Amino acid sequence: MREVRVVLHYAALAVLAVVLNFVLIRAAPGSPFAGMDRDELAAVLTEDQKQSLSAHYGLNRPLPAQLTAYLTRLARADLGISLYFQEPVAEVILPYLSRTALLVALGFLAATTGGLVLGVLSATGHRLPWGRVLLVAMTTLHALPPFLLAMLILLGFAVSWPLFPATATLLPGEPLSAQIRRLVLPVAAYALWELGLLCLLVRGAVLDVLGEPFVTYARAKGLPERRILVHHVLRAAAPPIISRAAVVVGVSFGGVFFVERVFAYPGIGTLALVAQSRFDYPLLEGIFLVSLGAILLCNFTSDLLVARLDPRLRAL
Repeated sequence: MREVRVVLHYAALAVLAVVLNFVLIRAAPGSPFAGMDRDELAAVLTEDQKQSLSAHYGLNRPLPAQLTAYLTRLARADLGISLYFQEPVAEVILPYLSRTALLVALGFLAATTGGLVLGVLSATGHRLPWGRVLLVAMTTLHALPPFLLAMLILLGFAVSWPLFPATATLLPGEPLSAQIRRLVLPVAAYALWELGLLCLLVRGAVLDVLGEPFVTYARAKGLPERRILVHHVLRAAAPPIISRAAVVVGVSFGGVFFVERVFAYPGIGTLALVAQSRFDYPLLEGIFLVSLGAILLCNFTSDLLVARLDPRLRAL
């Protein structure tokens, strides 16, 4: 029953996200013609031609009619045609989305591994001096804005010590080794930005479990500390860690945008800037829809995993 309620809950959220995605973009000031300079627009398009284009793309129809047409297209898995690129939105988004997904996957994998190890160490050594130093370091790292952190890494390892390229723009025909070197700095910046938060999340979850009676009982039985940590503490701390990590993934889309800008990485954030500057409604709707879908999917998956891992939730 809980799985059914979770599915219905996220289905309602998805519908609400789709409607808000459409309405908020159309409510923003500007139009697809505002991306051109007024003199340039006057030289290229007459007022009749502008009206004809608005009618062609359905921009002159009432908002409810445009929303109905938008939902009808989505039901056919059609995101529409980009006004700027004059290509299907799905085909425009896919290469940018794949590059952002690669950056997020590599960075999040590194941050999760480091955050799990450092979080457990910080929790088990919270009364020791090195544990306090680690806590301060992770808190400071978490407090740094992603833009500043990316700039510091760029200045350190691409300017002061030019070990890696300053830009992550992938050039056609470039060898795989060169492409990997271009990815090192943006992946490192994204991973470090996530590392502080994930470490603090793991630390808090493990500290909560360490105070439980069953941990004291396991120690009284004489079980090795490593076995208690792996088989009892981490298992009990897994549900809150997973649920909070899903939220981190959703927030990470904002952080990865700044990383892409600093390193000139051609990801979905770069494409969103182009779409916003041109008021490309279908492209903006597609980008935000994909981003919202990724966030909802991460949270939906985490809720199902938590329900499986936590026996207390199965009876609800």
